[in-house]
Formats: sequence, structure tokens, C-alpha cells
Amino acid sequence: MIEIRVPKEIKNYREKFFFGLTIRQCICVAVALLLCVPLYIFGGKYLPQEVISWLVIIIAAPLMLVGFFRYNDMTFEKFAVEWAYHQFAPQKRVYSYEPIFMSLRNEYLLEELTAEIESRGKQSFLQKLLNRRKEI
Repeated sequence: MIEIRVPKEIKNYREKFFFGLTIRQCICVAVALLLCVPLYIFGGKYLPQEVISWLVIIIAAPLMLVGFFRYNDMTFEKFAVEWAYHQFAPQKRVYSYEPIFMSLRNEYLLEELTAEIESRGKQSFLQKLLNRRKEI
């Protein structure tokens, strides 16, 4: 029986071009074949077979990665840029949230401290403390 695959999410649909591959995948496969087949056939005259095999793998693997890799709906190029940015850019995570009750608490504590210092008669200490608080 013929079956048609329907993706659950419409944005996941990829139009198939040739042998069930997308245009991007077909282009990458074609480039890999155009580079690797002649290298494998004609490179045997100049280098040992094992070296040629490794060269073919080293050339074809990145091309296949570019064609077939998808992560979170990102192509390889977008993913590589995001990964490099995440790894090598400085991460700026500044904690700037302070709840409203913290300012009320600080005012309350300052009033209590002021009352305490006044009761002891150490006015100069209070002035130093207030100046220090203004600097912060």
C-alpha cells in the first residue's frame, strides 16, 4: 500500500528533490562525489591507498555534515556560528533584580540603626555610616 508521510508540524516539511534528498543534500552529495571520486581514482598514482582513503573521508565528511546536519531547525552553518559564539564570546550574566521588599527592609534597618546610634549618643558613627551608604 502506498503511504504518504505527513509531518506533525508543517514547518518540518522538506521538499524531496531526488532519491528522497532535499536540494541542499543533493548539492552536497554531488560536490563530494565530484571531489572524492577523481581523487580516489587518480590519486593512487601519487600517494598510497591508505592516505588517499583518509583524504577522501576528510574531504567528504564536512560536505556531508553541511548537507545533512540539522539541529533545532538550524542548518550546520547557523549551528556552527551559534556554537562558536557560545564557546568563545564572553558570557555576560548580570544579576540586576532586587525585590521591592529589599529596599523597604534596608530603609527599616537604617531607621533602626539610626535610633540605636542616637540612643547611645554616637552621632559621628552614624555620619560615617550614612556617608558610606551614599557612596555605595
